Amino acid sequence: MSSPAFNVRRYGRDSSVDRHAFAQWVLPVRGELAFELEGRGARLDLLQGAFVAPLAGHAQAAGDDDRFLIVDCPADMFDDDTLERLQRQPVLALPAQVRRMAQRVGTVPDECVEADVVALELPALLEAFSLGGSATRLQAVCARIAAAPGQAWPVERIANEVGVSTSRVHALFQRAFGLSPQGWLSGSRLRWARGRLVDSDAPIASIAQHAGYSEQSALTRALRREWGMTPADYRRRHRSAQ
Repeated sequence: MSSPAFNVRRYGRDSSVDRHAFAQWVLPVRGELAFELEGRGARLDLLQGAFVAPLAGHAQAAGDDDRFLIVDCPADMFDDDTLERLQRQPVLALPAQVRRMAQRVGTVPDECVEADVVALELPALLEAFSLGGSATRLQAVCARIAAAPGQAWPVERIANEVGVSTSRVHALFQRAFGLSPQGWLSGSRLRWARGRLVDSDAPIASIAQHAGYSEQSALTRALRREWGMTPADYRRRHRSAQ
């Protein structure tokens, strides 16, 4: 491709592996996406997106009412260091400005976004994931939290992982994500629990415990608050959609 493009898409419940010569961001606008990238699985939602490097194999599955902003970019728009860093850590904690952009652009019908909108919005997206982006230094700790959300993650541990004080890590998370470190942790725990509800037959109480909730009722409250359903309802609805 010779120029970047924005597309608003819905995905079906299953797809074959795709590869393309350009780079791509996958930014959820509504709902969530089971995403596989080079054999590694991830769950994308409003707080977590993905970067697909050129020629990387990827596949996805979504529900009927989900919606995503797909940003296609020629590989030569990236310097080597940025491209290598995004290839190394392709599942991305989405900065607040990127989430707002996805919501703005994602309200258009399911079609290619106008070129003038792309020209207006793309620079901020590239800047957000550059070396100087507000969330760049937090991506590594966010990935570690997402991989093991059930572990104890007090603010002191998160601050030590980043190499700053507890007050500074609060400021960094607020600036990057509009959330506190514990707010980010809560989102990661709920995402992990949702994945296990769909992909495993584990008892709900066990999923809650391994996700880091004090008890099953805490998971129930969190899921009802964010998704309007209980864990059993969520499992039943998403299993029936497979």
